[in-house]
Amino acid sequence: QARHDENAADEHGDGQQLIEVVGHHQRHIHQRLGQATPLPPEPGSQAERADQAATRAGWVAPGSPRWTLAQNHAEISPALALGHFDCPLGTRLSEAPPPALVRLFSRALEDISASARVAKARIFRPRPFVDDPSVTTCIRVDDSYRTNSSAPSSHATAGIVFGLIMADAAPDQADALTYRGRAIGESRLVCGLHYAADVTAGQQLGYDLFEAIVATPAYQADIAQARAELAAARRLGHTNPTCAAERLALGLN
Repeated sequence: QARHDENAADEHGDGQQLIEVVGHHQRHIHQRLGQATPLPPEPGSQAERADQAATRAGWVAPGSPRWTLAQNHAEISPALALGHFDCPLGTRLSEAPPPALVRLFSRALEDISASARVAKARIFRPRPFVDDPSVTTCIRVDDSYRTNSSAPSSHATAGIVFGLIMADAAPDQADALTYRGRAIGESRLVCGLHYAADVTAGQQLGYDLFEAIVATPAYQADIAQARAELAAARRLGHTNPTCAAERLALGLN
């Protein structure tokens, strides 16, 4: 939901005005970041052919462990997306989602959506399963997937931002948590929903967006609370029963 900063000064005078804030930022930040997101390769170019080859190389057999993990990664609603990071932490966060972490993910998701809309509006790229109807997707798709540009992958953006938030909350597991964040984006390639370049562009937007988010007072207030919440959750010793399957899917066994 959009919020307003009643203390923002009117740039045309000394009065006060309401400035719309979405997530952690004003809209012009989302506009700048979305406009800076890398574009997909030119149609018919050598770069596009290389991207198509990289995309095909990322597909896996339907029903395989990596396919199943990609299906799970399709869920990025904040309270449930926390579960993607359980295994390195020895937690089961979706059982009792820590409020500050949910708030961080929720605000970040607003930033992600706003920035990705700008990026997607610059150019329309059909998704792999639209270009090639023989491509099998790992989730059910409706017409919204056909009319929404493949470039960039906003799920890939979310994976990076969420992974970096979790790494900031639990620095001792930073490498494992950011790896899970990257895997969320790669799952969109596995699923046949995006081309490889779309995932890469979405991930770059994620890195740029997190850099902007982390500098905000709202983020700094929430992350301090999130660190305490996460430490308490880790002390409970709860585990996610899907961790063995995740390790297998990611080749970590």
